[in-house]
Amino acid sequence: MDKVQQILTAARAIFMQQGYAAASMDAVATRAGVSKATLYVYFANKQELFASVILEERARYAPSFLAGEQGREPMPARLLRFARALVVFLLSAEIVASCRLVIAEAERVPGLGQAFYNNGPARLLERLEQFMARAMGAGLLRRADAHVAAEQFIDLVRGDLQLRALLGLKQGLGSRAVDAVIRRGVESFYRAYEPAARVRIRKPAA
Repeated sequence: MDKVQQILTAARAIFMQQGYAAASMDAVATRAGVSKATLYVYFANKQELFASVILEERARYAPSFLAGEQGREPMPARLLRFARALVVFLLSAEIVASCRLVIAEAERVPGLGQAFYNNGPARLLERLEQFMARAMGAGLLRRADAHVAAEQFIDLVRGDLQLRALLGLKQGLGSRAVDAVIRRGVESFYRAYEPAARVRIRKPAA
C-alpha cells in the first residue's frame, strides 16, 4: 500500500469514528503511521483530505458506471445497467456512512457540505449528464435538457431507497425490492425520454 492510500484509509477510519469536526490531522498521521509533515506533503488541510476520501470512494465504483455507457443493446438495457450500478453505489455501506457524517456535521463545519457535494454528487451528475447528452445526440433518447434528464433519472431509480438506508431501515432494501424500484424508475424515465416515433401524416380524402 502506497503512502497516499495508507493515509486515505486511516483518514476514513478516523472520520467515521470521531466525526469530521473532532478528527485531527495528528490522529490521521498517527493511525497512518506517517509523520505530520509527510501528511501535509500530500494534503494541505483536513477539508482537502476529506474531499480525497470521498473521491476515492467514488473512483472505486467508476468501472461500474462506465459499463452503462458501453454496449450496443437497446437503450433501456443500458439505462438499467447504469441504474443498478448507481444504486449499488448509493446504498454501499461506505457511501451511507459518509452521507450520515456530512449531514451530522455540515451545519457546524462551514464548507463541508459544499466540499462533499462538489466531489461526490455533482461529479456523478456531470458524468450522467454527459451520457444523456450523447444518447440524445445519437437519437437514442428524445432531445431535451440533458442536465434535467440526469437529475430525473437519479431521482426515479433511487426512489426512497437511499433515505431508507440512511435511516437504518431494513424493510424494502432486499435485493428483489431494490431491483423492482430500479426497474420501475428506468421504465418511467424511458417512457418520458423515448425518441418520438415517426408519425405518418395522411392526406385528407379528396
